[in-house]
Amino acid sequence: MAEKKVNTKAKAEEPKRGRGRPRVANKKKQYTLTMRPDMYFEAQQEAERRGISFSALIANALVEYLDRQ
Repeated sequence: MAEKKVNTKAKAEEPKRGRGRPRVANKKKQYTLTMRPDMYFEAQQEAERRGISFSALIANALVEYLDRQ
């Protein structure tokens, strides 16, 4: 009978990976923010002018505000 070749390289050498995206150390949470439409429009324009997202603009503004307290 022919001898079967067995893969001798152990699969344990490769780290086992789970399904989906890898976990993020400093995960962000999503919130809903309510504001006047004119404020939103101005903030959106300012974020675009700075080349950042609306979310980043609001987060930066909140950090600055809290630092002043």
